[in-house]
Amino acid sequence: MRRVAPLCAYYFMALAVGGAYLPYFPRWLEARGMLGTELGIISAAGPATGVIAPIVIGVLADRMGLRGGLLQIAWTGALATLAALTLLAYLHVPLGFVTLFAAALALAVFRSPTTLVADVLALEFTAAGRTSYGRMRLWGSIGFMVAAVAVPAVMDPADMVRFPLALTAITLGALLASLALPSRATLPAPTSPGAWRSLWAERDVRLFCLTAFLYQCGHVAYDLCFTIHLLALGMPRTTVGIAWAIGTGAEVVLMAGGTRIFSALSPASALAWGLAGASARWVLVAVVRSPLVLLLMQPLHAISFAVVWLALVRFASRRFPPQFLGTAQGTLSTSMGAGSVLGMVLWGTAFDAAGGSVVFAGAAFFCACATLCALSLRRGESAPHRRCNEKTDGSPTVRPNTNCGSQTS
Repeated sequence: MRRVAPLCAYYFMALAVGGAYLPYFPRWLEARGMLGTELGIISAAGPATGVIAPIVIGVLADRMGLRGGLLQIAWTGALATLAALTLLAYLHVPLGFVTLFAAALALAVFRSPTTLVADVLALEFTAAGRTSYGRMRLWGSIGFMVAAVAVPAVMDPADMVRFPLALTAITLGALLASLALPSRATLPAPTSPGAWRSLWAERDVRLFCLTAFLYQCGHVAYDLCFTIHLLALGMPRTTVGIAWAIGTGAEVVLMAGGTRIFSALSPASALAWGLAGASARWVLVAVVRSPLVLLLMQPLHAISFAVVWLALVRFASRRFPPQFLGTAQGTLSTSMGAGSVLGMVLWGTAFDAAGGSVVFAGAAFFCACATLCALSLRRGESAPHRRCNEKTDGSPTVRPNTNCGSQTS
């Protein structure tokens, strides 16, 4: 348990950065004059790096056993980027599109391993029977919730200097928390290139990637447009933070007590139910105009995010061999990063042209398509299918109905 506590503290601080950044960075960009397509392009800089960086990082984590050491390098880079942005703002240096895009891109590069490597550590702890993935990951959700409430309570997120300064301070906390994590893991058994190629040749792996891509393309509308949609409907700034906190609080509750759900359902079944719930949620957000009703609907975040995320992680950790935990998380993150890129560009432009109702109707469509993919994965689970395991020489062997890893959420 003593080894698990530092990881829980790290999750708290790492996702607190996201709790300050994701809901309010678009508002800060708007105040700098970034609207419509420019807003979408800058916001897509992060997900764009997520198309390549996660799979590279996942492979490195598997091949070299990199853990806390990689996180410390990443957070140092993010800290330097935010400190520079804060200094430029303090000196009243004009922050145009090029500068803001470069800063967003640098932050994305440095932040790309910060959750992925933690997830690999969490899955390793889960495999050792120390605790469940969800009970560690929920501390990240708590950190996100605390930051989402605190930021608008103490400042205007559009403030030119105070907002990036707050991000810098929280990022420093994440860097300090990473120092308590093991810098390296025991090196896994070497894997041959043929073993890697065989994974991507499997139909269910490709379908899994498509499901994650479509889901994130829809879900990223929440990250990019939900805050400005609520503000446009007349919700007070401080209440917007409460709305995010309610959603994340519901996510925490589900992660803490969702073991029964996932013990009763297969990963693909849980994924299909979660995606169907996500699609229904975005339909409601598209048609409801009352800020109060939208506030009361926020517990649906437990379905549209927590159920989907835990199901995706659980599917990946079971489908990939234990030697590929980093690769599994990298594959998931890369697929979602690609979805975020498309979604950020689509929804930024769509919101500027047509408003939030059109944006969330589009999000519902993408999640409905992802649901169909998950149902296909579920049909594959009900029949004998191939699971990848590793021989001692690193080449894949095939065993029907064999579990490729004992990790559970």
